[in-house]
Amino acid sequence: MDRTLAQEPVEGEIALVIDYVPGQSKALDVLGGAMALISSIDALDAALLSSISTELEPVSILNDVQHSSLKILLARVLKALPDDHLGGLEWKKWIGGLLVKGKYALLQKLDADAPVIEAELRKLEPEYRAAPSLIGYDLPKVKSVQTALRGVSRARASLGTQKVIVQTEFGDIILGGEAGDEPEISNGDVVAVLTNRGREFLKVRYPDMLGQAQWTVMRNGRTTRVELLHKGWLDAYHARAFTILPGDSLDCSFEESVGYDGQQNEVERKLTIIEVHSVVSPPTQSRLPL
Repeated sequence: MDRTLAQEPVEGEIALVIDYVPGQSKALDVLGGAMALISSIDALDAALLSSISTELEPVSILNDVQHSSLKILLARVLKALPDDHLGGLEWKKWIGGLLVKGKYALLQKLDADAPVIEAELRKLEPEYRAAPSLIGYDLPKVKSVQTALRGVSRARASLGTQKVIVQTEFGDIILGGEAGDEPEISNGDVVAVLTNRGREFLKVRYPDMLGQAQWTVMRNGRTTRVELLHKGWLDAYHARAFTILPGDSLDCSFEESVGYDGQQNEVERKLTIIEVHSVVSPPTQSRLPL
């Protein structure tokens, strides 16, 4: 039985404003950039909803288009709304407000480092806990939000020097224009993901001299590949501001995601370092006198 809704409106309208030069700007460039922005903002909403249900699909609905500057008014609807919430107007109001607050906070951090993104998500935690149901929801994964923001950044970059503004009920956001990295493709066998956050010491086995994803650490007596998202710290390390040797430990905040298949078997485990607080070297043994 197909229980998927075609559309289910929630509260929370936004507007995209794109300045262009009448008679000079190429229509395909402006309209193509606008389409890319809408798609990437839908992806950001999906990231914000990922801890609530991976089946929720946010979709932008065109309410109006105004000229001079290209102003596109967008309403929000969801597909595949969970059945137990169908009659809940309060739930639709809550989720619409969550999406607007989330976009307002995060679209101002397009190129932010992982610790900054996590801090913004922590500010949204009361919103997730205030869901009109028996229990609140967990925060989305930092990596998924960072990937979505990079998508918005790439879409913004396609519009070049044209001024781009996102208008919300909380205020206007002027989008920057730098492109980010390509999003990560997830394992198709994963149907459920549990995420754990914490802080601990991870001993470095092999540092990555060039990038962020080839670090190897020791954790619980096992060698583990880890992705390091603290860009500011990485930039300093790659600029040789300090050195790290095998055996040094990273005092870090981490995020661990464990993916399960339909039979609840673990099929994927990813460890991500969100922020490095300090590097701890092992004590050196002084030589005993003969």
